[in-house]
Amino acid sequence: MPGYSDVVLGRLGRLADRCALVTTRDGRAERILWGGPGFRDWFEDEVHDRPLAGLPEEIRRPVEEIAVRALRSGEPASARCDRITDGIVTTWGLVGVPLADGGGTPLLLIHVDSDAVRTELMQAMFGATGQGLMAVGAIRDGEGAVVDFKIVAANQGAAEIFGRAIATLQWQRLGALVPARLGVTGLLAGILGRSDRAVFELASPRSDGTVLHLKVEARAIGDLIAVAMTDIGDIKAREASFRFLFENNPLPMWLVDGETARFVAVNEAAITHYGFDREAFLARRLPDLSEAGAPSLSRDGGLHRHLRADGSVIEVTLFERSLAFEGRPAVLGAAIDVTEQRRAEARITHMAHHDALTGLPNRALFAVRLAEAIAEHARTGVAAALLCLDLDKFKFVNDTLGHPAGDALLRQVAERITACLRREDLVARLGGDEFAVLLRNPDAATVDTIAGRIIEALSRPIRLGDRECQIGVSVGFARLPEHGTESDILLRNADLALYRAKAEGGSVAHGFEAAMDSWARSRRRRETDLHEAFARGELALAYQPVLGVRSRAILGFEALLRWQHSVEGAIPPSDFVPLAEETGLIVPIGAWVLRQACAEASLWADPIRVAVNLSPVQFRDPGLVATVREALALSGLAPQRLELEVTESVLLAASEANVATLHALRQLGVRIAMDDFGTGYCSLSYLQRFPFDTIKIDRSFVNRLGDDPHSTAIVRAVIGLGASLGIVTVAEGVETEAQFAQLRAEGCGEVQGYLFGRPAPAAEARRLIRREPDLAA
Repeated sequence: MPGYSDVVLGRLGRLADRCALVTTRDGRAERILWGGPGFRDWFEDEVHDRPLAGLPEEIRRPVEEIAVRALRSGEPASARCDRITDGIVTTWGLVGVPLADGGGTPLLLIHVDSDAVRTELMQAMFGATGQGLMAVGAIRDGEGAVVDFKIVAANQGAAEIFGRAIATLQWQRLGALVPARLGVTGLLAGILGRSDRAVFELASPRSDGTVLHLKVEARAIGDLIAVAMTDIGDIKAREASFRFLFENNPLPMWLVDGETARFVAVNEAAITHYGFDREAFLARRLPDLSEAGAPSLSRDGGLHRHLRADGSVIEVTLFERSLAFEGRPAVLGAAIDVTEQRRAEARITHMAHHDALTGLPNRALFAVRLAEAIAEHARTGVAAALLCLDLDKFKFVNDTLGHPAGDALLRQVAERITACLRREDLVARLGGDEFAVLLRNPDAATVDTIAGRIIEALSRPIRLGDRECQIGVSVGFARLPEHGTESDILLRNADLALYRAKAEGGSVAHGFEAAMDSWARSRRRRETDLHEAFARGELALAYQPVLGVRSRAILGFEALLRWQHSVEGAIPPSDFVPLAEETGLIVPIGAWVLRQACAEASLWADPIRVAVNLSPVQFRDPGLVATVREALALSGLAPQRLELEVTESVLLAASEANVATLHALRQLGVRIAMDDFGTGYCSLSYLQRFPFDTIKIDRSFVNRLGDDPHSTAIVRAVIGLGASLGIVTVAEGVETEAQFAQLRAEGCGEVQGYLFGRPAPAAEARRLIRREPDLAA
């Protein structure tokens, strides 16, 4: 009986001639069991019982593909088989049909088409590329020298490059297509006889005026040369654009070798900015530009300090990109000079943390340094001290001499304070005339020494142009950790100590004490009481008589402010007048004193006068002249019967504003007296610039008359000066007949003091006047 395969093949008839049966195992083709004559002819060998693994690759692979798909789906599958012979590719179609063997192992029936497709491989490749491909043959002269080349074959790419049809290119001489001056014939002739591939670039003008840029690769095969041409016009255009951007970029740019970091190319901006000529630049490596000589290849945005040819240092930000250059790794770099930007940023940072006027650290930076000192103490136990400083008479100088003088004064103050400190200490200007000092790890003696040194330095006169001014400074200090371990607490305690120092008259230093808390509260309560006392009318005036030395007759009274506290009783003027000046309350109080004194004096017999003291704060009030005018108008008092006493501290700075105010008061007709003469520094210059009516000799000199030769000499000199200038001299604080006798002997004009009468209420002043009906003028 015939087998299964025989039955199947018998039923195929003529198709069996080009078929083969393939056995399978585990879903894969295993061996060719049988093949028909046509299949054997196609296979070009016997196929009976042949393992598939031993078949040529071009046959085995499509059979395996068919088997996998057909056995998996149970349906016919197809594949293509390509075979190459003599440069010709022949393609057949294969179809596979799965069969069921009687034993249960599937078989595969493979059929090969009788018709095949033949393709000339070289022709397909020749036409498939966009490159220009040609085969050119050498044309030789009678002596065998190459004089030109003819085009044997060309593809469409070559036709497009030369702008001609393929048919018109073939057999053309190359010299007719490419200008002889380009030397192409010589280049190609040099390839003949060589086995290696030659590569060169060619720039050929076109008829439309443009230039054709070609990359040419050529290789000789006997007298034939295979030529591949690539249009690199776009590449050249990009190179030209890059070169233009590189050469004309305003930023310094360079190309460095990625391995050696040596400069390969630099643009004009780099040459100009760094100051090296091109040869010197190209002889260097990028690290040579670095200030420290360290490698400068880094990620984008890296900040570097570079040296220029003149040795100056600039700060630059580098932006770099890796690329290939002539087949080697390279780095394209661009440098942005940020030197001025960094300087500007540094200036802005400095301005944000330093006082523009003095150059000292400001409040913000001082707070940072104080916080750092507290943190250091917490870590290591290193102590510190905080000094708060306030100038005693700065506002007066600033108001009278003007802000430029005040600024100059602050600059000198800053220099003097700085000179008093150690290297590790810090001084800052907190604002206005407030300064602060941070002492690092001082002992108690060091704090006292430095505070005393600052007070002494600022007690010396300060020259502003052609003037000398006296100011002084008050100092309050707190120590870390004794007086606090937090910034706010240390500042508060140092401020309390400063407040106490100023309350004691200034030019002293005070350390913080726990009792200062209650003292400060008492001080603030006293301020409140003073405001309320003035509002309730509890302030009063007392009058002390002024007598003529020769007649011992009452010539006038000095009006003195008094405060009778409802609980504490009489408060000394030395306690509450400075408080009124600090709070500004002295201006309304002073205006009230003027009105009261003028009103009282208007009740006295003419020509008895009244003297009123002007506070330095009141003197700076722009409404002072108007206040005096109003007091005279309301009282009806003759102006010549009002004498205004101005202390030397008011006259410390001989500004035009001061002189103008004095002249405006004088124009009202009132008398002007200089009080406390001899205790200041600017008196003589003022006597030259303004004609005072009266000079009052300070009680500190009068009290020592006869006991202290210096005081006696000063009193004698002042009386003599007054006589020579036609100014009346008044001696204050006369308490003994001996003092009075000596003053009379020296020629003093007027006197006042306890010897002649204590300050008394207005009624008592009137009683004294009535006791002397005939007063000498």
